[in-house]
Formats: sequence, structure tokens, C-alpha cells
Amino acid sequence: MAWDDPAQIAPYDTFKQIKAASRTLPARSCIGFVAQDRLASLIAQAGLAVDHWFGDWTGATFTPQSPEIIPFGWLG
Repeated sequence: MAWDDPAQIAPYDTFKQIKAASRTLPARSCIGFVAQDRLASLIAQAGLAVDHWFGDWTGATFTPQSPEIIPFGWLG
């Protein structure tokens, strides 16, 4: 499966190596990406509240150009 840009879904493969059995077990997964406004809506629908949106793992505030969307909050 290839990257599906319109759906914002990226596939990736993981391989677990079992040395004692000389085997490698593959697993295919997909991860989906959503925009910050859609994520905010889903979080609110779940009854959660966001105190601050971070845009990277250094604690920078989220902007549309941020490489990450990291919500920080609590149960609403």
C-alpha cells in the first residue's frame, strides 16, 4: 500500500526478529493524519479539553507550519 495523500494515510511495515527461532515476523500498519481543527473537534466530542497546543517536542506553540500537533489537556 502506498501513501494515500487525499486520505492522509501513510502505511508502514514493522519487522520483529526472533533470533532464537531464526524468524522474522512482518506486520503492516497504517497511520492516519488529520488537521488540527479536525483533531480539536474529535477531542471535544470525546469530552476532553485542550489547555495548550504544542507544535513540536521542544514545547513551541502550534502554528500551521509546525511539524507536529501535540494537544495537552485534561478531562473536560
